[in-house]
Amino acid sequence: MSFFYLTPVKGDMPVYLLEIIITNRLKYLKDIIKGKESIYNEYLVEGGIYDNVGHFILCTLGILGNNYGFSKFLLQAEVELFKRRLESLSAYDLRCFSKRLLKALRKLERTAPFIEPLQVLCQHLILRNLVHHIGQYHDNNCCTYNIKIKFNHCLQLVAKRQVELRNGIAHIPCSKWKSYLITLFNNQLKYRLRNIDLTVLNNDVRIIDLLYKFKDQFNCFNNDCKSKVLMSKDVDLASKFFPPCMLNLHQYLRQKHRLSHMQRFYYSLYLKDIGMPVEEAIDFWRMEYKKMPNGSHSCGHTWDKDERKFIYGIRHLYGLEGGRKIYTSVDCQRIQNENYASSEGGCPFKSFESHRMREILESDSNEVVLSQINELKEHKQYVPACQLYLKKKFTKNVDSIFEHSFNFTPLKFYEIASKAHCN
Repeated sequence: MSFFYLTPVKGDMPVYLLEIIITNRLKYLKDIIKGKESIYNEYLVEGGIYDNVGHFILCTLGILGNNYGFSKFLLQAEVELFKRRLESLSAYDLRCFSKRLLKALRKLERTAPFIEPLQVLCQHLILRNLVHHIGQYHDNNCCTYNIKIKFNHCLQLVAKRQVELRNGIAHIPCSKWKSYLITLFNNQLKYRLRNIDLTVLNNDVRIIDLLYKFKDQFNCFNNDCKSKVLMSKDVDLASKFFPPCMLNLHQYLRQKHRLSHMQRFYYSLYLKDIGMPVEEAIDFWRMEYKKMPNGSHSCGHTWDKDERKFIYGIRHLYGLEGGRKIYTSVDCQRIQNENYASSEGGCPFKSFESHRMREILESDSNEVVLSQINELKEHKQYVPACQLYLKKKFTKNVDSIFEHSFNFTPLKFYEIASKAHCN
């Protein structure tokens, strides 16, 4: 095994041991971010089973937990840990490390963009004379040796003018090989966090239990804004940061005072995950369902008639009733895959006509942006269309970890938008 973490280890492990591994790794990563010196920890021995398991379980929780702050922390801390480990390797150790990487790479499909350049780099680092040449006292400006990489695989080096370009091929000097290896690890971890589909684990009781136990620790990474608690009276104010799909449900609810069962379920989970406590959720739905419905609607419930049913349902969503299952808000793929022909919900970029989509996106979206969004809509690129809207409306500096993300969710949209406002 390698601390590049190309593949997870196979085998069985008790849940209580997973908790110990995660607890130790989280503490260790926090210390690294604080700049503390690395000390020995049996659960983070380089290339060990516990080290591998801790990395992949934290990535799994990061993907399924829909926590932007934690995912950003995990990326930063794991890259810094990799950097420290790489810098401590002797020439002999670096050569052995590269050999193990090459062996692992041969077993992987070449679909991920980081695999080809990593293979080229490792093929040079296994050569004894080259690996000794770039030892710990290597000149920072040395260009005695070069590797040839397609320019699109090293855009950061191209942007900083640290490579020579010839006919679309970047010539990376040996003084940049180690930093390029760190960049490739960063790219590999980003790829894992944004493209791996783990929806099959959403109902795994072991993962659900771990998410619940570490929820408070993960939420600590989202303290950039003054408050994470969403009060029922503040939903209208917070709605300006909602993704179009949830903004549509919010506006429909405010206008009609009713939502169909499935849309009420989705919207309730969304409000829960962006910070609404159970007591506030009860108040929020009480205020709406005490009002008379505006026009005809498929939902015939009223608060006065169905109060006990409403309260039980809300508490059930929060894991406080019934089987006490921990529900999480749905992702974009789930919203897009359902049939909304007779429903008020859906992804506006997929299900809505152009004029209705324009109403949800508001009049401040200029024609150029709307044209780009419509083009993505025509090509069935619904998530990229939503991300384009997010970047144009709130920030141009959306962290690349979420660009073209398989795991993009309404919750991530809200976290990025509200964080941009806080900053």
